[in-house]
Formats: sequence, structure tokens, C-alpha cells
Amino acid sequence: METRWKVWSDRGIPIPLLGLAAALLVIATMVGVMSYRNWELSDRNDSLGATLAQYRRKEADCTAALKAGTDFLLAANNFDYRTPEEWTTKMAALTAGPVHDYFAIAKVAQDNTELIKAGKLRKSATVADAACAQQADQGVKVVAQINESTENFQTTDPVKTTSAVWVEVSRDSGGWKAVDSGRGDQALRSDLAATPAPATPGPTVPVQPEQPR
Repeated sequence: METRWKVWSDRGIPIPLLGLAAALLVIATMVGVMSYRNWELSDRNDSLGATLAQYRRKEADCTAALKAGTDFLLAANNFDYRTPEEWTTKMAALTAGPVHDYFAIAKVAQDNTELIKAGKLRKSATVADAACAQQADQGVKVVAQINESTENFQTTDPVKTTSAVWVEVSRDSGGWKAVDSGRGDQALRSDLAATPAPATPGPTVPVQPEQPR
């Protein structure tokens, strides 16, 4: 009985070459599969690397924003009638945009100083907790909880409260500065836009100067 191999051999088809061709086909298939697999793994690694880099950038931005935000909140909520001029100076140094422009006005600094002195206002605050609530490439909204102690010429015993506040910080000249702040739906920037710096001396009735609430 003639086998297929004998028929092919009789027709001049070399059996070893067929075996070699089959082996080469198997090898080529394996190489193709492995190449695709390596490409797929490489693509996944690149994507993972890009994702990790993005997470690291966001983490670094959040850390920097938390530092800038808490620095601002501490400056805004700590003042003393014995050194009243320091408050507006710090507010101008830690802010950017319209808020900075407002506190950089000499008349605003003078009015705030007089109000703090006249009311014998003293306030101290510490940041109990803070976190990045909203984060974008150019800005981060920091939410925080602060413990406050406030007194004035009418209230010699400090009034202690705990408040939830927020501050929006943005990139400015390679660093981060506060551009808005408040508590609840109140915002410092909108308040300043609605009440520009007065052209005449402030009221004689002592009131607390505008500050993040």
C-alpha cells in the first residue's frame, strides 16, 4: 500500500523540505504571536507609565496647593490690633489676581489697620485639617477646617469656634497663590468686586475687616 509520503516522494517532492517548511511555519507563527504580545505589553507599560507620571504630578500639585492654601488661611485668620499693619501685608503677599490687587492698595491697608486698631480685634486660628477638593492643571480648591479664637473691645473673653472654609489657589510665577477664599457660598473675590476700596476714611464704628470666613 502506497502512503502519501511515498507518493509525494515519487513525484519528486522532497519530504525533508516539507518538514522544514512546516517547522518554519510554526516558528514564524510563534514569532508573530510573541511580537504582538511584546508590543501589547510595551504599549500597556507606556500607558501605565504615563498614568503614574500624571498621578505624581497631581500629587505634587496637591501638596504644593495645600501648603499655599493653609499658609493663606493662617495669615488671613490671625491678626492682632497691636500689630495691625502686618495683616494686609501678608494678605497681599500670599494672593494673586484681583484679590492681590485689592490688598496692595495703600488706602485699603490704611483702612484695615485703623479698623483692627479701633476695634481692638485679636484673632488666632489653626488649621485642623485640609484636603484638595477640586484639582485642575492651573488651579486647586482646598477645603479646610479651622479652629478660631476671636476677641475685640466688646468681647474680652475669646469666642472659640470651628469653621469649614475653602481657598482656591492658582499657579503664579512658578509658585502657588490664593485667588479666592470663603466659607459656604461666600467668596472673597466677589465681595471685593462688589465693594471696592473706599475713597474716604472707614466708619468710626469698629467692624472686623474683610477676611476669608
